[in-house]
Amino acid sequence: MRATTIWQTCLLALATTMAWPTPSAADAAQGVDQQHAFDFHFGTWRTHIKSRDVTASGVGAWTEFNGTVIDQPLWNGRANIEKIEAAGTGGHFQGVTLFLYNPKSGQWSEHFAGSSDGTMQEPSYGEFANGRGVFHGLTEVAGKKVLERDIWSAITPDSYHYEIASSTDGGKTWVTNFVAQLTRLKKAPDYDVPHAQGTGPEHDFDFNTGRWSTRIRAVLNPLASPGAWSNLGGTHAVYRVWDDWANIGQLEVDGPGGHVEDLALRLYDRKTRQWRVYFANSKTGTLAPPMVGEFKGGVGTFIGMDEVEGKTVLTRNVWSGITAKSCRQDWAISTDGGKTWVPTWTSVDTLGG
Repeated sequence: MRATTIWQTCLLALATTMAWPTPSAADAAQGVDQQHAFDFHFGTWRTHIKSRDVTASGVGAWTEFNGTVIDQPLWNGRANIEKIEAAGTGGHFQGVTLFLYNPKSGQWSEHFAGSSDGTMQEPSYGEFANGRGVFHGLTEVAGKKVLERDIWSAITPDSYHYEIASSTDGGKTWVTNFVAQLTRLKKAPDYDVPHAQGTGPEHDFDFNTGRWSTRIRAVLNPLASPGAWSNLGGTHAVYRVWDDWANIGQLEVDGPGGHVEDLALRLYDRKTRQWRVYFANSKTGTLAPPMVGEFKGGVGTFIGMDEVEGKTVLTRNVWSGITAKSCRQDWAISTDGGKTWVPTWTSVDTLGG
């Protein structure tokens, strides 16, 4: 089943008694259970990387890079976001990886995007056991989908080893194509992101950076009871991951059913000059397919697909009323291909609150 969008997840909080503990990004809870398996990774690291291409004609030569990895906990350690920047003989690159813990399966998912197009690659899934994390997924080699394996090993408080391999024979043999050795620089992640002022579309979300209070009106069952509105309140914290192509927003909402945590990872595609917005929530630990859109005339419009009350529908998210201290979001769904829209959510954010 497709993961629900951020508005639908908050609505579900009205009908459930489950409440998660309040997250603390600066001080992640420590533990030995699977949901805290990535606690070792939080902080700032120096990385030395060796990478090589795997093609139909064979394996290329190793290319070396040096760089920095910064990993920040989310949802009290049940998710984390990693940013990497490295340069070497193969050039310069930036990337972002979102890790999400699924409490139902007891597994983690890994979602990577590079700065060239801001598109999430296919995820890998796995877990940690006996001091090692082993994840599997799919990648592309010579135009064909093949297995990929990611391994974290040799984990100490101040270092660890990471490698990626691919298999073209269903996992019988593996070819390693990415190796990284990491050494800790700081226990805390470096949150500050250098910011260059700009007016291009890559800066469309600059207005949203900061901590906001949010007032929400939402409909629990928009198809069956479109007029049954409920009120919620909470906070919306937004910060840059990379200055001109990635930022993340964390929404915490308190409703009659308890505390809900959601996030929206926004990635800019330099080729299409559009944004992709990926949503996740701590209850499911899954990443929804992205909504895609852009800003025109001070209004941002994003379109996607979702499942609501058993039906696959169009979803629309509109940003408007943008000032230095406030902004508005309106969500709606359509069951007729966009001819008509049913409102599901309205929120007004106030900076600082």
